[in-house]
Amino acid sequence: MFKPYKGECNQCNEEKLIANSRGVCIDCTYQNNHGGKTKAEVQKERQKGKVQKKKPIKKTTRKSTGERDLFVEIWNERPHYCENCKESLGSEPKVHYFSHIKSKGAYPSLRLVKSNIELLCLQCHQLWDFGDRNEFKNRKR
Repeated sequence: MFKPYKGECNQCNEEKLIANSRGVCIDCTYQNNHGGKTKAEVQKERQKGKVQKKKPIKKTTRKSTGERDLFVEIWNERPHYCENCKESLGSEPKVHYFSHIKSKGAYPSLRLVKSNIELLCLQCHQLWDFGDRNEFKNRKR
C-alpha cells in the first residue's frame, strides 16, 4: 500500500498531499476519474439528478367486490358472537370477524355466498385460516 506524503503534484505543480505512485495529488486524481470535473461540480450534478428523478406517486383505486355490503348485511342479521368460542364481537363490524369457510382463492364462486361466511373472533379466524384445526376445535365452548 502506498504511503501518502506532502510533495509537488506532477499534474498541477502545486504543493499538495500525494497519495499514489504516479505523484498526482488527490484533487487531480478526482478530476482524472470524473472527466475533468471538480468535486463541487460533480456534487452539483448529482443534486440536479436527484430533483429530476422524483416521480409522482400514482394512487390506484380498488374495485368494489361487494364483500363490504355483504358483511354489513350479515352483521345486521346474526348475533355478534364468535360462532366457535362464543366470545362477544362487540357492536362494530370489523373485516377480520368475517371468515370464509371455503377459501376465496379455491372457491371464488362462493365469495359472496352468506352460507360460506361465518362470524369468528380474531383468534379463531387466524386458527381457521393458518393454524391447526384441532386447536380451532379445542377453543369451542
